[in-house]
Amino acid sequence: MKNIFISHKLFGNLVIRNVYEFYDEPRLFSVTNEVASIYIVYWIGDSTDSSNWFIIPISPGRLEMLERKRIDIYSVLTEQEQSFFYTANIYFDECSVSIETKDAQDVYDIALPKKGLGISSVVPMLVNGGLGNPIEYSTHEIHVEKSAKKSILDLNHVSSIFDSFDVFYQHMIKAHDFKDKIRPVAARPGSFILSFQAEKLADFEPILNRLYNLILNRKDIKKFMMENGLDFQSFFYLLNSVIETGTNFELKNTNTDEVIFDLTKSAAEFYLNDIRRSAATSVSGEQVPQADILKTIFKIVEIKWSDNSLDTTNTGLSERHIYYYLHASRILGFIDQHRNVTVSGQQLIEADDNTKLKIAAKNFEQSHCCWAWIQWAEVNNLSELDPCSAEQFLKEQCFTLSSKTLARRARTLKNWCLELKKHYIAY
Repeated sequence: MKNIFISHKLFGNLVIRNVYEFYDEPRLFSVTNEVASIYIVYWIGDSTDSSNWFIIPISPGRLEMLERKRIDIYSVLTEQEQSFFYTANIYFDECSVSIETKDAQDVYDIALPKKGLGISSVVPMLVNGGLGNPIEYSTHEIHVEKSAKKSILDLNHVSSIFDSFDVFYQHMIKAHDFKDKIRPVAARPGSFILSFQAEKLADFEPILNRLYNLILNRKDIKKFMMENGLDFQSFFYLLNSVIETGTNFELKNTNTDEVIFDLTKSAAEFYLNDIRRSAATSVSGEQVPQADILKTIFKIVEIKWSDNSLDTTNTGLSERHIYYYLHASRILGFIDQHRNVTVSGQQLIEADDNTKLKIAAKNFEQSHCCWAWIQWAEVNNLSELDPCSAEQFLKEQCFTLSSKTLARRARTLKNWCLELKKHYIAY
């Protein structure tokens, strides 16, 4: 097998498991033998006639800590679990190996890597000596269990909870101008536990933990959510999912084993109505348009229906502005989330210019953004809205936009309101 590091009567066959550092060839890796003993192997340099290595016994638990980057390379070399380790000199010409037993403190005889330097990656070595795909360790895990122990956890319940948390997390990172996504790594029994990677989630652990403590003590959470850019609508969906599925939800950091956030069914029921009211009048940046010209929106829908593709040639817009106008078309209900033209969009295409504006006025009123604005303004419909109140509405009810972006979106809202009020028909 080409994945054998060395064969020696002291160890048997030492087979390379995972490679952590690679420079021309593996330089730091783990090996195992026929009786499942595990060692860390570290290259200490070449002499004129041999390649020289440390072979350090290591337990499975400590190896996992290295692979999860909980400990650095310096620590795994110097803080050994046994009082001895080995050096191996692999001779170039004779293809032989000499092994010497060393005391643990002898590790300091060489120049050691800097403290704090972690491994680069965890890459398995295949039987043929090739390298496999890097192993991804989870950063966090979600634990879902039924609140009533006798009832059965359904797959739909699990999906609903995970989808709701993913939406909540995406709104949270967007509010802080981060980009990240949840990548499932593994699932295992235990009611249901999903391990996943979300590198930026650790940055939000203090916020989630403080929210958890407020919930635990049944304190008011609305002010805290506003101050920290937490989206009311996506959090409402999470509360609702927990209640509808009859589950308890726990978020844990798999590196520290610390529970970051916990939401029981009873806690979700306690906050649901209060958060529902805030969710009805608050808006996220995704729900606020950023395309000013209504006629261009209509044109985009028509091109999408006839060509099914949009580019700078057939729209006369830049790529960025194509996105803005698609986004606006979706807010008005003319295009769905998959960028397909809806029934309302088809009706728009068939209508004359005046009717187009009437359809847009009604659809705008039915959008979450406009309806939240109407409720905030305490009026009855679009025709009663004051266009000049757009910026104040966003300042008070949209917590995920920067002040500069908010001012631009407010101008768009104002323009839409001014134009569509003229064509609004009350039903």
